[in-house]
Amino acid sequence: MTAGRLVNATGPWAARTGRMVGLDLPVTGTVQQVIVTEPAPPLTHHLVALANRHLSLKQQATGGFLIGGGWFGGFDAATGRTNPLRQNIEGNLWVCERALPAVKALSIVRAWTGINPAIDRAPLLGEAPGLPGFYNTVTANGYTLGPAVGQLTADAILGRETIDPRYTLARFG
Repeated sequence: MTAGRLVNATGPWAARTGRMVGLDLPVTGTVQQVIVTEPAPPLTHHLVALANRHLSLKQQATGGFLIGGGWFGGFDAATGRTNPLRQNIEGNLWVCERALPAVKALSIVRAWTGINPAIDRAPLLGEAPGLPGFYNTVTANGYTLGPAVGQLTADAILGRETIDPRYTLARFG
């Protein structure tokens, strides 16, 4: 089977996919850890992030909080599985309670982990040099930027959009 266009949208596995066509992509992965609390009355309508401490805090429509940030989970290279780390859950909650003290009274419902792409804080988009028809669309903010980078990539493939060079593989030399 052949295809006129191919899009590498494989997230943290983008470097592995790139190697299949001879590309060296500067993409790795980090194990993100998320904590979910029981529902609470509305306490914030905004994403809370701290510059001096690792924290990402947002309240869902159901009232529960999603707590994340730079407190990574564990990774077993032999199995490829990720797992929450208790000490990092505790560290993340410690920071969270200082930003929004009311969270301390809430019960934790669950925690989970997943692998997130790691690049250089900007998406990797556009047609690969020397590989006509091979496009990368990788972002470290997949859940947030996924729809936007998908639309940019589709528009580039259809000739309706030019990808800004600051977001292409060319920025890595």
